[in-house]
Amino acid sequence: MRRFSQNLNPAMLIKYLPMAISDLQDMGDHYREVGGNKLARRMVGSVRSEVLVLRDFPERPPIYELAPGVRRLVVASGAFLVFYRLRDNVEVLHVRRAEREPVAAKLLEEKNALR
Repeated sequence: MRRFSQNLNPAMLIKYLPMAISDLQDMGDHYREVGGNKLARRMVGSVRSEVLVLRDFPERPPIYELAPGVRRLVVASGAFLVFYRLRDNVEVLHVRRAEREPVAAKLLEEKNALR
């Protein structure tokens, strides 16, 4: 007997909210200064491509313990954390370096109007 996993739900859309867009722009600016355009495109592209898994498996990453209703995806070999919520789509709220202080629910609420 052959075993396989199949997702029968249609793919969700990924929507980057303003804070996440700003985070990715800042990331691109930083890596552009450090190593040029090629590095900046590679780093931002790496994060964005790993976020695409959420289209098919949005509930796979765990709920973020400091912000109810928010999930946390670890990307880029653990270097970055992507915070998102599920609505009609996947809404990416915030992207940050993993070694930084934990993000508080209040920051996510203020920047993205969580409700």
